[in-house]
Amino acid sequence: NRHLSYQSAFKDNLKLLNKVPTDLNPRNCDNTASQTPNSAPIAKMDVADLKTDILTSLRQDIAAVIQQEVRSALADSFDSLKRDIQDVKAEMVQLGSPGRAELDQVSANVKSVEAGLSNWSNEMVAVQDTMESLTKEVEALKHKCEDLEGRMRRGNIRIIGVTETQGSSSPAAVSALLKEVFQLDREVRVERSHRSLTQQRPGDIPRPIIAKLNSEGDAADILRRERRGKLHFKGNPIAIFPDYTASVAKARAAFTDMRKILHDRPGTALRFISGSETARPAIFPELQFIIAYEDI
Repeated sequence: NRHLSYQSAFKDNLKLLNKVPTDLNPRNCDNTASQTPNSAPIAKMDVADLKTDILTSLRQDIAAVIQQEVRSALADSFDSLKRDIQDVKAEMVQLGSPGRAELDQVSANVKSVEAGLSNWSNEMVAVQDTMESLTKEVEALKHKCEDLEGRMRRGNIRIIGVTETQGSSSPAAVSALLKEVFQLDREVRVERSHRSLTQQRPGDIPRPIIAKLNSEGDAADILRRERRGKLHFKGNPIAIFPDYTASVAKARAAFTDMRKILHDRPGTALRFISGSETARPAIFPELQFIIAYEDI
């Protein structure tokens, strides 16, 4: 198409050239030069101007054709590019719809999880409050049970060092032992008695005898008499102690070194106070050790 346009423009310009008057032709100008002296320069000027006009017109036509071709080519390219962009846009919309739906679903799931976490957090706060309350209640019950168990053991004594023989831990044998060791004028009534439940190995010392006396007063009297001096039964040294609970025995064991210090310092007292209690001033502060109950 472009070549046809160029050929058409050339043909039109050639037609213009063919239409040039014959009197302006250089050959005719030479024949008539002798007739008119000034006509030759004028004819040459007209031919030059005509050629210039024709070339100018030809350039304009060629420029117009090229411009038209460029516009047509660009228009086709723009139309194709526009269609491609529209196709890509449609494809992106088509691909984005599932993604948008999935994103909406994820957003809904996140909101659901947030709501669940909020409820869970509230429930955890309630559970934590309940746990704190139950912990305090269990601690109070623990102290109460410890106190009740200690009160129940007030009538119990532990006898250590008695050789293990058949019937040596019976209530009658324990009653006779107490009467003989402390030289009592009466028999101490023993409700029940037995050896400790620890397993004895060959070569071990005899297991302690745990006896529950019928009267707490008898148990207190036996323990007071035990402090007066060393005890022997059938030629063997024995010892009698209160029957403490496991926690109390563990706490007392922590003060073994302190008891040794107190034994070496006669007249020194050991006082236990609670954390909120203020120790009363002693007459001789250097003879007194004060320990908080919570530190035990």
